[in-house]
Amino acid sequence: MTEKKIEEMRPVIIGVDHGYGNIKTAHKVFLTGVDRSDEEPVVSRNFIRYRDKYYVIGENHMTYQGEKTDSDDFFILTLAAIAEELDVRGFCDANVILAAGLPLAWVSRQKNEFRKYLMQDIDPEFDFRGKHYRIHIGKVLIFPQGYAAVLHAGDMAGENMLVDIGNGTMNVMRIVDRKPIEKSVATEKYGVSICMREIRGELSRLYAEDVPESMIEPMLRSGCAGRHDQISEKIRSVATRYTEEIIRRLSIYGFREGLTKLYIIGGGGCLLKNYSDIGDKEGVVFIDDICANAKGFEYLAERKLELKGRR
Repeated sequence: MTEKKIEEMRPVIIGVDHGYGNIKTAHKVFLTGVDRSDEEPVVSRNFIRYRDKYYVIGENHMTYQGEKTDSDDFFILTLAAIAEELDVRGFCDANVILAAGLPLAWVSRQKNEFRKYLMQDIDPEFDFRGKHYRIHIGKVLIFPQGYAAVLHAGDMAGENMLVDIGNGTMNVMRIVDRKPIEKSVATEKYGVSICMREIRGELSRLYAEDVPESMIEPMLRSGCAGRHDQISEKIRSVATRYTEEIIRRLSIYGFREGLTKLYIIGGGGCLLKNYSDIGDKEGVVFIDDICANAKGFEYLAERKLELKGRR
């Protein structure tokens, strides 16, 4: 199939949520790790071959780096995300409209640079898990993270607050009578990685050796109920402090128990659910679908293209 024919194919919209902990599409989730090699990996099949380099995907979380455009990692992860989603849909050649997002307070400032970054190669060819992919990236649309995830969560009448707690950032926005309040948008570098780093430090001092994240994550995700060993007690103590601080910060941004309906999304929602009593409060809604942002990006992209087509 020629490059021109790929460009002439009916466009397919693919939403990608570029988290520091996980990459999410509408149907797939994988860790953000990228490990480069000049030679084909011996054990892993979960690698991309792109421009004669090999990239093992998803064996660890990425370290928070602030600007996602500072390295090629997120571009490689985007190729993997596109391949994962196309695999679900049953084809390997595609004319793609990429729908992505940025933290709420950073969209206006960073969207042009992020769009340019994601379009650094608009006709990538690569191999992933033994399949050859030929892609044309015809358009990149950037939307606010968090807001995309709550589009179908309710009618949003009255006073609402959205908090999206990812691995790197915590994003907050008020929505009053269905209208996002621009001046309320805030992004803090207070994601789950802060809690994880403190837990690992406490456990390292306790056991005099490094404790991997993979041993801690299940207890952050599912809680420590029924466990009373030293590890679970440390995790419970640190996670409780972390969630108390999140709730304190939410009150600064205008959350009022009983008056504000709170929508909680992102990986940090698991911590609030397991290590605080906020879930017992009236008007608190957990959006547990980890793919909600990616699905929201696709919905917003479809709506934007439909509106443009009517003009």
